[in-house]
Amino acid sequence: MAESQWGLCKDCKWWQIEPEAGVENLTLGLCIDEDLQRFRLRVSGNSGCSRFLPGKPARAAGSSEAPPTAQPTR
Repeated sequence: MAESQWGLCKDCKWWQIEPEAGVENLTLGLCIDEDLQRFRLRVSGNSGCSRFLPGKPARAAGSSEAPPTAQPTR
């Protein structure tokens, strides 16, 4: 993993959460990375991966539902 950038979802632009949700470790949201959207991954702010891209999370209603019902907003 030396050549990849790993980080937490709560600090990633590919994390999409509810409009009024706080950016917290236990907040649940949808991963909207273009290569991962088809999996409809519901992840917490404390989750992380090597697809990390620093930024503020996107926001859309339905992002935390199981399964997520929101469409990616970026």
